[in-house]
Amino acid sequence: MAAELSASPGEFRRYRRFVSWFVLTFVSLGSAYLLVSVGVTIYRRRHAVPTGAPIGTIASAADLEGCLEELTDVEQGLERHLQNFHHLLAHYDASEAQRWSEDRSFWLGQWKAADERCRYGDPRPGRYAKEWEALAIIYTQLHDTEATYSKELLRSVGNQAPRLNQIRVRLEAVAQRIGAAAAPAAAPDSGDSHP
Repeated sequence: MAAELSASPGEFRRYRRFVSWFVLTFVSLGSAYLLVSVGVTIYRRRHAVPTGAPIGTIASAADLEGCLEELTDVEQGLERHLQNFHHLLAHYDASEAQRWSEDRSFWLGQWKAADERCRYGDPRPGRYAKEWEALAIIYTQLHDTEATYSKELLRSVGNQAPRLNQIRVRLEAVAQRIGAAAAPAAAPDSGDSHP
């Protein structure tokens, strides 16, 4: 019986060592996966990747449809981005402004990636020449629209954000004075709760 007890602690030490290494390996691999996933997400947000091979001078109807879909995605991305613009103007916050700036960078990356693939500025002779020309105009107008909104936001933030901050500070000061004045007045009323 004494021999059985003396063999037992060594067995448990090996088991504990195995469990410790297993947990350490699991945590290390999980942490590495998390870091890589965050890095890839940040990279993809900042660098849009074209969805296909670049289109040559002679383009098929399928190429035209693909570029139309890609430009539609860019336009919808701009709509979402501009909705955030209106929210930012209504409720200016520095963290919201930072997020809006990151969204802008991502949208610009999408816009550039669409041109890398479709080359909207290149002349396309053939049956669909007018459609390619229309897409090129739309592509340019998307950037012009975004640039106009960004310019307005910067002007608004430059002019209005300091005023909004002053208003917030004044509101907080009034709220503190009201709170300080209401506290002594409320104290005698708390003792008169008897009917």
